[in-house]
Amino acid sequence: MCKNRSISLQEEGKSFVQDDNYCLDFAVIQLQSGPPQLIVCVCIINVILSIASGIANTLVISAIWKTPALRSPSMVLLSGLATADLAVAVVAQPLFLAIKMKILLTSSESDTCDLGMIFGITVYVTNGASLMTVTAISLDRLLAIRYDLRYPSIVTIPRVIYAISLNWLISGFLATLFLWTGYDTYLIITLCGIAICLSFCKITHLRIYRIVCRHQRQIQMQVEAVQEGNRSQMARFKKTTVNAFLIHYCLLLCYTPLIILKAIISRFKGSLEFESWYRYHGPIAWNLSVIFLFMNSSLNPLIYCWRLREMRLAMKGTLKSVLCKN
Repeated sequence: MCKNRSISLQEEGKSFVQDDNYCLDFAVIQLQSGPPQLIVCVCIINVILSIASGIANTLVISAIWKTPALRSPSMVLLSGLATADLAVAVVAQPLFLAIKMKILLTSSESDTCDLGMIFGITVYVTNGASLMTVTAISLDRLLAIRYDLRYPSIVTIPRVIYAISLNWLISGFLATLFLWTGYDTYLIITLCGIAICLSFCKITHLRIYRIVCRHQRQIQMQVEAVQEGNRSQMARFKKTTVNAFLIHYCLLLCYTPLIILKAIISRFKGSLEFESWYRYHGPIAWNLSVIFLFMNSSLNPLIYCWRLREMRLAMKGTLKSVLCKN
């Protein structure tokens, strides 16, 4: 079926950009083969990223759930993000490597259809869950400052777990939507979902900034004794909010190459000059965009360790206990 789809596209006179294997194209990440040297380099980089991400995110999840002091709704949200990143490391990246190795050994993309579809679904599920969890983290920070006294009763651990589970269910549903909507409709729905999440994060960050500025003006008008306590509370909130900002913009930075590349292809496909460029440089561009996409799962744990002292100490303790047992 996959080969017939590719042949039918060629018979209809589609451009080079659209003649790629349909099973691999639907995933937005076209697995261009490229020269053997490129495939080997990409495989080596992804092995390193997969191992680093797998170990780091496992430590994050273990540290949060084994340390009572870290078992707060905000930290549980971080563990949800770490779970999505761990899934990328142990499922999506090995599938990507399997496809690349198969292409390298057989010098053909024709036999990678099934793996390509599984990989595409996995990428959409895991990265969709990551994006929605990052959006939930931004909402959590807004609720924390908007409803200061009511926050503990509004945002609870059971509700956070429910929200994370819902994120995975929605991501799974959207990832299989192409089966009955067609690729074009599927792509539009996916891009709209991404735009909604990113726009919501931007609006949330803007509202947080305005509320923080207003609170600072109020603090300056209070007496000195009360001012110190409020300053301390505001400093803690600023730290956690900056963490949420860093996670969001790190994700945006890692997704940008793929978004730009897809936009360029959508804009210039059909042009003979572009197809000539794409034939030789497309594999490099796609593989670099995939590396950046996977890199996000490795960078998030570094942000946690850098910004959260309690998390850093808990991860060190977890690692020491594992090494001592061995």
